[in-house]
Amino acid sequence: MIYSKKIAALILTVFLVQDLATAQILPFRNYSIEFGLSESVAHDLIQDSKGYIWVGTGYGLNRFDGKRFRQYYEENGLANNRVHTLFEDSENKIWVGTENGITVIKEDSLHTPEYLSELSDTAVLSFFEDFLGTIWIGTADNGLWRLNSNNRLVHYSEENDLGIITANDLAQTEDGVIWVASDEGLFRLEDGKCDYFGDEEGLPEVRVQSVIVDRYNRLWIASREGLVLYRDGEFQLFNQQHGLDNNRVLTITVQAYDKIWVGTENGLALFDGQSFTNYSRENGLPATTIYSSIIDREGNLWLGTLGGGITHYSGELFQSYNIDTGLPNNVVNGFTEDRYGNIWIATYGGGVVRYDGENLRVFDETDGLQDNKVYTFLEDSRNQFWIGTREGISIYDKGRFTDFEAFDINFQSVRSIYEDTNKNEFWIATYNDGVYRLRTDGYDHYNTSNVLPNNTVMDIKQDEEGIIWLATYGGVVKYLDGEFETITIADGLPSNGVIEIFIDHLGEKWFSTFNGPARYRDGDVERLIRSNQVETIFYFTVQDRENRYWIGTNRGLYLFRKDEFYDSETELERMLSYRTYTDSQGLIANELNAGGSLLASDGTIWLGTVEGMSRFFPDRIDNNSTAPGLEFESLSISGREVEPGREYRFTHDYNFLQATVTGLTFEAPDQIIYQHRLKGLNDEWTITRENEIRYPGLPPDDYSLQVRAYNADGAQSEEISEFNFTVLPPFYFQWWFILLATALFSGLILFIIHYYRVSKQVEIEKMRVQIASDLHDDVGSSLTELALQTDFLQAGEISKEMRDTLSQLGEQSRKIVTSLDDIVWSIDARNDTAGDLTDRMQDYVNQVFGNNQCEVIYHFDDLKMDEKLPVQAKENIYLIFKEAVNNIIKHSDATRAQIRFSFDGNNFKLNVEDNGRTANKVKKSGQGLRNMQLRADRIGADLSIKNGQGFSITASGRVS
Repeated sequence: MIYSKKIAALILTVFLVQDLATAQILPFRNYSIEFGLSESVAHDLIQDSKGYIWVGTGYGLNRFDGKRFRQYYEENGLANNRVHTLFEDSENKIWVGTENGITVIKEDSLHTPEYLSELSDTAVLSFFEDFLGTIWIGTADNGLWRLNSNNRLVHYSEENDLGIITANDLAQTEDGVIWVASDEGLFRLEDGKCDYFGDEEGLPEVRVQSVIVDRYNRLWIASREGLVLYRDGEFQLFNQQHGLDNNRVLTITVQAYDKIWVGTENGLALFDGQSFTNYSRENGLPATTIYSSIIDREGNLWLGTLGGGITHYSGELFQSYNIDTGLPNNVVNGFTEDRYGNIWIATYGGGVVRYDGENLRVFDETDGLQDNKVYTFLEDSRNQFWIGTREGISIYDKGRFTDFEAFDINFQSVRSIYEDTNKNEFWIATYNDGVYRLRTDGYDHYNTSNVLPNNTVMDIKQDEEGIIWLATYGGVVKYLDGEFETITIADGLPSNGVIEIFIDHLGEKWFSTFNGPARYRDGDVERLIRSNQVETIFYFTVQDRENRYWIGTNRGLYLFRKDEFYDSETELERMLSYRTYTDSQGLIANELNAGGSLLASDGTIWLGTVEGMSRFFPDRIDNNSTAPGLEFESLSISGREVEPGREYRFTHDYNFLQATVTGLTFEAPDQIIYQHRLKGLNDEWTITRENEIRYPGLPPDDYSLQVRAYNADGAQSEEISEFNFTVLPPFYFQWWFILLATALFSGLILFIIHYYRVSKQVEIEKMRVQIASDLHDDVGSSLTELALQTDFLQAGEISKEMRDTLSQLGEQSRKIVTSLDDIVWSIDARNDTAGDLTDRMQDYVNQVFGNNQCEVIYHFDDLKMDEKLPVQAKENIYLIFKEAVNNIIKHSDATRAQIRFSFDGNNFKLNVEDNGRTANKVKKSGQGLRNMQLRADRIGADLSIKNGQGFSITASGRVS
């Protein structure tokens, strides 16, 4: 191999810092006034049954959902703005102990019940609910109180003559014994009896701040002399002699049997049963005085502090370091692990750092390093250490740095160095000058002037087939046996700006680009995660020892669950196939750096960021199976606020549904996934990470808004939150209006039809009158004149045959005039009533009977004379009547005849009868009877003819 080495002067300055295990920054996430907390002094913390974190402060009560705080003050119903203690009872009511009494919260309503009014001027310090549901209340300077299930408040200290004046805390062991921590000592209450523990009973300090019973039935006591364990009738003290940083213990929280968190006036300590690990401001705590602590249902630790607000700690997935803990510069570009297990760290401006497992050692320009702005490392086959910097390459060998020079090449901004041991060649990638291939007999320079698509080359890898892969800002370049091939966005690459190439355990290539990662397999490029943030840059991919894929971005570290991704069948499953770890979980900064990753031999992953470095422990990942809480934060219909627990009916113009939901998880609150649907509109679920829901312009129908949530690991909320409502149709679409409109429309149609019929009837009647007048005036007068002419001609000298002919002609003319008169009467619209018919009947009787001795009696008294008869009915009834009268005249010797006619507007009945005995011997032809039957059939009437004691004809029917 041909290259020269320049040995720089070595200035023996060694920079040693403290052990990284104690210098690390723990992932405490702090929330104070800047985040919306009402005050930075947090006296107490609880998590309610829904999942909200409640914080009692020196000024106001706060409810936290992981993203924002909601405040409650005296004007909202709080007894006093200074809150000492918080508690949730078995009925999910929250009790707030304040400087001036108690406030009870139920369903977001704040009030002070009347039965608690006796404590309205008392500072309340503690609450507890025993196994029987009795609420115990500890106060300052007013002793211990008890509230029975029937809301009877008893001053327990006074009633039982106890020496408890200030009751700081209460707890109950499995045997039912109630323990009271007070300024006067420790009290044991059982079956109405009280035992006192003080100095003489072995209590190290009588002023007891807190007492808790863990799930292992151990009694822990916070005192001014340290942490006290009461077990088997004896007190055991753990304090500064055991490593506790401060003896004044204020709060205790037990996470596991050997994991007890202790809050003191000087920070936080973790007790494993024998020794303490202490944490202070140097480890990331916002304040050193820890007033309160809890473990939430996801296993996260919450601390309430004096002056620092509240702090959330989700565990040691990350150990982080920056310039405050020994790094020479916060910008970390890369790592490597040498053959001795040392971790080398490249910083941009602080040189290189070597970590041997205990201490840091910094090497910079004073030690012979060519430049303090370092990008990359390589330990070659000769155990020489190559360091790529902005100004060139340094070789570290046997404790000395030399500048690397070869073929008079000026290497600048070296981003990657790779050794091809099979060919004894080195590949050197630069930021602006392409890539150099150094051989033993010379070199090749590849750039945009010959084969490269871009002169910025960020990474070099070689696969098992001997192919050299180059990551450039113009795409991926493959090199084998002198042949180059370029892969770009035209081949499916998310972006031509490729930052890193990773070859996994299966030999598949993973490309990190400015617009997402891609997998290359069998000649095909497959794009994978598409971030919702278009500005997301993907820097690198690394696999842990379980072959899980971790992808570094400028927005955190992605866990990509490859198998779940390819087995997914729904959008939800695809979204859950990856999740992000950010500063919320302890990463020192969300913006990672290109090249800033290393899987160390111990299985940890080292990550470089712009604000320091983090050591990641993937084996500590615990799948969060705790179901997230889910609440409707707000609901409105067209701007009108509504409550989710009720059902509503809205008018049609209230048709814009808006909802804000809150998924309650604190491990990764920014990665909640929501599903929602509006049954009645669409049964398909919509998937989103947004917590705002909008459905504008809803048509009238019954609706049910359903929402569910998933945490970052896919645990689903236990229940579907639901809101039911109805949007009513406008009045013109409601049944009563449709029925009314139908009736009105039908009435209008009927009116039009009736009007048309009446109009036509009027026209017909006018026509009938006109025809009747024409027949009477023209035809009738002509026939009458014809009859008179025949009479005049008969008076002259004519033959007998002519006279007979004229006589027949005159008689026939008169018969026609008579018949025509009946026709004219029938069709004349002025003769359509029942009265006109009966008048006509009487006229005919008077005309035909003459001097006949037959008496005619009429029965028309009950007849409605103004009722109209249809023309056809009137005509045929009259003609039946005429035939009946003619039968009487021609064929009966009757002396009395009776004529009856009735008509009610629908039904009619005509009856003509006499008392004759048919003495007239003239033979009956039967033609008249047949005519009557024919007339009756025309109008659908029934005809009845009787002969016997007189002659009777009855016709009855219904007019149409």
